[in-house]
Amino acid sequence: TLSHIGRYALKQQLGQGGLGTVYEAWDPMLSRTVAVKTLQFDIDTPSRLSLDGLFLNEARLAAGLSHPNIVTIFDAGLSAFGVYIAMERLHGRDLRHALQRGWRPTPATAVLLARRVADGLAYAHARGIVHCDIKPANIHLGRKDKPKILDFGIARAIHGSALPALDGMVAGSPHYLSPEQLLGATVDARCDIYSLGVVLYEMLSGRKAFDGASLENIYADVLAGRATPLSEVVAGVPASLSALVARAMARDPAERPATAAELSLELRRWLDADAATAKPV
Repeated sequence: TLSHIGRYALKQQLGQGGLGTVYEAWDPMLSRTVAVKTLQFDIDTPSRLSLDGLFLNEARLAAGLSHPNIVTIFDAGLSAFGVYIAMERLHGRDLRHALQRGWRPTPATAVLLARRVADGLAYAHARGIVHCDIKPANIHLGRKDKPKILDFGIARAIHGSALPALDGMVAGSPHYLSPEQLLGATVDARCDIYSLGVVLYEMLSGRKAFDGASLENIYADVLAGRATPLSEVVAGVPASLSALVARAMARDPAERPATAAELSLELRRWLDADAATAKPV
């Protein structure tokens, strides 16, 4: 039975996904509970070693981030089970589970949550770190639904690997990836702005912006920018907010807010000016 990863004594499994497993663990050196995430790929050993190095580099960059809306990373290393990342132990739920279980925030609550995520992104972007995989599963909701962004650097490491073993693998969920990511073009911080716009669309509408019957349908809709305007999907969403979300989700990166800080400011202005008149949806 797996009992330790690095110096961390495993207590229980918290979750499992396509990239690995998350455990609650005890750090005996600093006498605190942490979460340990393992990253595992079914690829050949030389490719795995190369990818491990990329992950460790990205984890070290992410460990330098200190922001109330970004999960804190304490440590990263290699074990017999591959790369692991030790981070703060969070309590609550992620946004994906909240939405799946029927949580429907008011427009004001959804915009406030998105603004806080934008603040975290702006902080990371100012330090040269782009997330590349903003989606509900990577937004954790803690007390009073305050968000923290998870998994900085993982998607970027996959994109930057240039490993033949990963050819055809899309880092991230196709529902939230920007058109430039799907096309394999050069990406910058504006891909995170796009993805956050798609997440906000889903919070406000209760449905995914792009939800085709197949991956091909989803890709085609994303690349064509075929998302029905929010104001046509949900009667309670003000036109001003629908337009703001549509700009964040613009197919052309040049038509989006130039920075996450600019998006945060637009969301803040909407909260100050229009939130009081928005009806619950």
